Amino acid sequence: MTSRKSAPSVPKTRRRLAASMFTDLVGFTALGQRDEAKAVRLLEEHRSVLKPVFAEHEGHVVKTLGDGFLVEFPSAVESVLCAQRIQLELAKRKALSDGSEKIALRIGIHVGDVIQQNGDILGDAVNVASRLESLADPGGICISEQVVDQIRNKIAVAFHLVTSPILKNVEFPIRVHRLESGVEGTRAAAAAPEARSYVRVAVLPFTSLSPDPSDEFFADGLTEEVITCLSRGTALRVIARTSIMQYKGARRGIRHIGRGLGVGSILEGSVRRSAKTIRISVQLIDADTEEHLWSNNYDRVSTNVLAVQDEIAQCVASVLQRKLVASIPPGMRGPVSSS
Repeated sequence: MTSRKSAPSVPKTRRRLAASMFTDLVGFTALGQRDEAKAVRLLEEHRSVLKPVFAEHEGHVVKTLGDGFLVEFPSAVESVLCAQRIQLELAKRKALSDGSEKIALRIGIHVGDVIQQNGDILGDAVNVASRLESLADPGGICISEQVVDQIRNKIAVAFHLVTSPILKNVEFPIRVHRLESGVEGTRAAAAAPEARSYVRVAVLPFTSLSPDPSDEFFADGLTEEVITCLSRGTALRVIARTSIMQYKGARRGIRHIGRGLGVGSILEGSVRRSAKTIRISVQLIDADTEEHLWSNNYDRVSTNVLAVQDEIAQCVASVLQRKLVASIPPGMRGPVSSS
């Protein structure tokens, strides 16, 4: 009998758009040559800091590359928020140390096509991110123009164009942006907690708890009406509807959303119906502590939904005017506007 040879297995591949992050410890190789034990200890410490932050922002560690990581994220927003958080955590640790250790982390992020193959990822997003990491300053973050397009007006972050270099093995020039240091941003926020906590407010999309599809439209309309009322005639700075809609149906913690939108107060609510009665529940939450600042229920007869939306929005805006705007020092109130 002759045995049949099985056909060689073909690697399974899958293409998709993703955000890729490369990290690298600056000076790690040199430290390893001077003091191997110290280098190993430092590497383990950095990994213990980075891995939980990756997980919090839905980052999937594809592989470790010596002293660095290749991490994939479902969105550019999450990848940038993660990078900022990492650099802040490392800066805090360095501030608490004796300052003798000079090693810092560089991070590069790009959004593009990736190919998943046997547990690894390849492609444009990976290649470019690895090149951007090498352009970042120690303790810094470099992102591509494609990432900027994805995060613009969605998260509170400042960045500026650095250059458009020809990157190795990348056919076309890539516009590179450097994120402003999160350490300075943290110091500024600590120096002016009133501005951070009270001036900027996000109204999350109201949730419909009814199976009736019309209540979903009512909830969306109520969200927009509340945003409009808060933006008109108060000193609060209200995040635009297009920015908050990314969180509709998303399961994110209040603190996480607050960081992403750069706000200190978050208003959320729900809509329920019983026969002809609509119950609207609203709650104002401190984005830093996740504690309730205020909450209330409004029961209305649903004979005229537009009138109900208008009335509730004005009631909520009036309460927030009293509770938040009155607490802002006069010199910090500035012009009445929305953002």
